[in-house]
Amino acid sequence: MDSMNWEEDSTKSMSSVESQSLRDVEYPIREETEVPGTNEGLFKTVLVAGTGTRPVKGAKVKVHYIGKLEADGSKFDSSFDRGEYFEFTLGSGQVIKGWDKGVATMQIGETAILKCSPAYGYGAAGSPPKIPANATLLFEVTLVDWTREEDISEENDKSIMKNLTVEGVGYEKPGYETTVKIDLRVYRGAKEEGKILCERLGWRLVLGDAAVPPHLEQCLSTMRDRETASFRIAGHRITEPCEEFNIASGEPVTYVVELYGLETVKIWKLEGRERLIECERRRQQGNDAFRAGKLEAAMRKYRRAIEFLETDSGLKDEEKEEARKARVILFGNLSQVLLSRQKFSECVGYCDKVLEKEPQNPKALYRRAKANCLLCEWDEAKRDVEQLLAIDAQNTDAKVLLQQLQEKRRAYEKKQQAIYKKMFTS
Repeated sequence: MDSMNWEEDSTKSMSSVESQSLRDVEYPIREETEVPGTNEGLFKTVLVAGTGTRPVKGAKVKVHYIGKLEADGSKFDSSFDRGEYFEFTLGSGQVIKGWDKGVATMQIGETAILKCSPAYGYGAAGSPPKIPANATLLFEVTLVDWTREEDISEENDKSIMKNLTVEGVGYEKPGYETTVKIDLRVYRGAKEEGKILCERLGWRLVLGDAAVPPHLEQCLSTMRDRETASFRIAGHRITEPCEEFNIASGEPVTYVVELYGLETVKIWKLEGRERLIECERRRQQGNDAFRAGKLEAAMRKYRRAIEFLETDSGLKDEEKEEARKARVILFGNLSQVLLSRQKFSECVGYCDKVLEKEPQNPKALYRRAKANCLLCEWDEAKRDVEQLLAIDAQNTDAKVLLQQLQEKRRAYEKKQQAIYKKMFTS
């Protein structure tokens, strides 16, 4: 039998609830036991017990197996004969139904016989010439290993790899300002080989506010409640030492994390006045971070503050005007942070939001002009500077910016002329 040509439409993906129930059942040694939910279509007999967590849906599993017909005991396939393990993704429909459900009940090192009825094997069609129609199959399967590694790096360069070992529950994942409770172990290099550098059990922290090891916040944002996972961080992602967690610069590390509690502020549950108070609190925190030179922290606080006032729903009339003023201030603060971080296009966007409400706001006009100047959008920049000078002819910053704009434009146009001249003369 060609092990890669197993009938595709005989398999359907397992739901997380179904796979969990399959894996929670105990299977006594050498006792044929029905796999739950299979209506006597699949039985498992454990020959050698395994250890550890059973594989989760989406895991890449590695097995050895021998396949026989129950009717006469004849062997029709064996990975041992080919001298190589068979690998597949659990619950994805790559193998017959009996395997997707049966292997999900196994532990690493376990050997078991999976007795598959036709409905959990090849059905009425069989798999000629070796497997006849409506055949019951016996597979002696050994689960060699499994992993569920996923590249969660923004660059997709495998520099931050996640390996899920225990599935979580629910759908909510931690985000900025979520309060979480975790067990954390930090290892040098790979967990299996590395020395433990740090351990924090029952650690309660607020994402974005607490000091955490490099990239831990990003790792936590992929997890669900009651989930356990390990994360391999490449050395080049550790750009500076983190003494609090005994991590050296350039040193690869592994985080093993168990998440067992998360609390997120539900903005939609807050009354109008409460939203205004929470918004103001975060604005002040953003200001403190900006004054301390922590631009990333300031930007996140300002963005979070805006989320509390994205709608006027639930606000009284006097609160709506208060919210409007607060939004304008936050848009302005964000534009300054973005300008400082050289995110010029986004800076222009937030200046636009300010100027929609206050067309002659001098700070917004100046920042937009400066950002457009750095984007080589000369005409737009000049228009804002001239408007600034029309409002205040003695505005020193506007005068300096106008001079810089003119110099940059001349230098840019001179450079472009030289490029074109070279193109046409070569």
